[in-house]
Amino acid sequence: MGTSIPCSVVGVVSILVAGVTSLPGGQLPPMDFQHFAVLDQRGDFHMLWTPGEKDIVFEIQVATRGYVGLGFSPNGGMKGADIVLGWVDARGHVHAHDRYATGMMIPLIDDSQDVEILGGYENDTHTVLRFARPWNTCDKEHDFQITSDTMRLIWAYSYDDPVTEYAMTKHDHRGTKSIFLQEPQFDLPTFGDDVFTWEVRMNNLSVSGEVDTVYWCQMFKAPPLERKTHMIGYVPIIEHIEHVHHIILYECHLPQSESHYEKWLEVEGQQCYTPNMPLSWANCRSPIVAWAVGSDGQILPNHVGFPLLEEHGGATYFMMEMHYDNPNFRQGIVDNSGVRIFLTENLRENDAGFLILGHVVESTHIIPPERKWKSVSHCDGGCITQSIPAEGIKVFQGLLHTHLLGNDITVRQIRNGRELPVVFQDMNYDFNYQQARVLTEEMTILPGDSFITECGYDSRGKKTPTFGGDSTQEEMCLAFLVYYPRSKVSRCVSTPEISLIYKSFGIEEVYGDGRNSVYRNARYTHDQEREKKLAEEMKKKAEWDGKQKAVSFDFTKMYKDIMAKAPKELYNVSMYDLIHDPKTWQDEQALDVLQERVLFGKHDVLCMDESHNLFEGYPRTYEYPDFLAIKLLDEECDASHEAEAYVPETKQGQERNQEEDKTMSEIPKEEANNAPSVAISASTILFLVCLYVF
Repeated sequence: MGTSIPCSVVGVVSILVAGVTSLPGGQLPPMDFQHFAVLDQRGDFHMLWTPGEKDIVFEIQVATRGYVGLGFSPNGGMKGADIVLGWVDARGHVHAHDRYATGMMIPLIDDSQDVEILGGYENDTHTVLRFARPWNTCDKEHDFQITSDTMRLIWAYSYDDPVTEYAMTKHDHRGTKSIFLQEPQFDLPTFGDDVFTWEVRMNNLSVSGEVDTVYWCQMFKAPPLERKTHMIGYVPIIEHIEHVHHIILYECHLPQSESHYEKWLEVEGQQCYTPNMPLSWANCRSPIVAWAVGSDGQILPNHVGFPLLEEHGGATYFMMEMHYDNPNFRQGIVDNSGVRIFLTENLRENDAGFLILGHVVESTHIIPPERKWKSVSHCDGGCITQSIPAEGIKVFQGLLHTHLLGNDITVRQIRNGRELPVVFQDMNYDFNYQQARVLTEEMTILPGDSFITECGYDSRGKKTPTFGGDSTQEEMCLAFLVYYPRSKVSRCVSTPEISLIYKSFGIEEVYGDGRNSVYRNARYTHDQEREKKLAEEMKKKAEWDGKQKAVSFDFTKMYKDIMAKAPKELYNVSMYDLIHDPKTWQDEQALDVLQERVLFGKHDVLCMDESHNLFEGYPRTYEYPDFLAIKLLDEECDASHEAEAYVPETKQGQERNQEEDKTMSEIPKEEANNAPSVAISASTILFLVCLYVF
């Protein structure tokens, strides 16, 4: 219950209303909208839209005869949202306004009305509004710029019309939905007779209720095929949407694969990435399906497909990795989730492949508590040069991925010392909406290109550090790019040198670095006899019934072997003890040093093929590159500038930019407040709160 505010004291209120739109209502002319979405679970709020070059046209169809609202929010809440609110009155006149919200009260009418009302009407059951809005209104004070980022839409409607523009009851229904507005939406086509399906699903898997996160892996074999076949798309089959976080179907690549993988087909699976996981499964690391929560699936363009079977350049055996999230330790979950894969023998022009960029998933990926943080990872030009054809490869789709703390992701491409225009970026990342991005113009990667993958995090709600790992409560920073023609490279990732991390916390010298990452040991010898015995033991268990104790893996244990030799005050203190000491994260100076070194210090780059084997010369030490970076300018709002400019970017240049940002953030409030604004009295605010909240 909120604090009660007496509303009877409100008397005369003076409000300045600017740019109010009132139009005669009536049926709207037909318009062929490109996209459609239902924003609520009741099915009462429908949104149609068509992106244009300069603006975007919306139509909302809502099952009410009261007011309706659609907004663009920075975080899914009202505060800071840019809102269009409208209704059709009893005379059939359309009222609509460009508004902004300062909190949980009636949104204020913006002085700058940047929405063009195209019409609307009301019938016995619905209210319909159609309006257009520029992508960039140049109203930086109250409007939200619509971009290719994930857009968090907020919607609301009431069963009653307002009395006036500022006298209205609280909405009867509201909600939020994340969506891409600039890019094509997922659309499952009606396939011809040449397309058939293959379902890859768990088989009555009992999900552990003992740990909050379980990664479960199971082996599968491609269906019998008489000729080369392409995988052209998939849709998820999810039984427990509240628990299934992601599904990845990996190709398995080893010489004489049948001798390694056939025996595992009779096994019900195994918890992934634990000592009990068969070693041969580590060579299943090249994905053909990457689904995450919020995605509807993926349909490939008509000129590409993933080949199946080794003799045709694909894989015969596959490992499905299912990530179950069970934060409330719920018991008795039995799951059959998976994917329905669409196959065709009507071959596409090109074979497709996956390229994974980003940060190695291990505890060298650190996000301190109670702050905004940034991580970077690198892919050097040498990896790309030795693994793709001279004419390059074409990227047509991509998926950006972090976990709960992720705010933004950017993939920066550098060629010949100059940054190219950014193709994959989301500055408004939503963990619960991870739909693949389909490019309208394909992205070219040439030999020698390098990449920097940047992720921004917000840990201001956490009291303890977060480390890289598989759990939803841990973090990742990855970009899954889908490309053609298919090449050998599958993964190009990096991690900061371990010495940069322990030296940031005052350790000058150690006895050993203790690293035992699977990435450091990608070349190993398979013991087939040992795996044969392990398979027999797993078969005897018949199936995992949930009583077997699930393993909760602590990625930070690698730090236990890093023992300080100097300085004297840290002698024989392990890095593990240091990072789990709350005092460590209260040292602001040390954290500033860590952030600087993580961003611009040396990284170890790992370049791997589809079998998860390291290319020759890797891991390789890599320094932050010097290059000309793109600085985007607002050409819509400042006609004196071009769309982009180039500025030198080096470690020192970054430091200068950070200092400039700090200086800007220290501008006195009285200077920042000189911008025009709508004057609202305390009594007006009280009046708005009373009407809207009660």
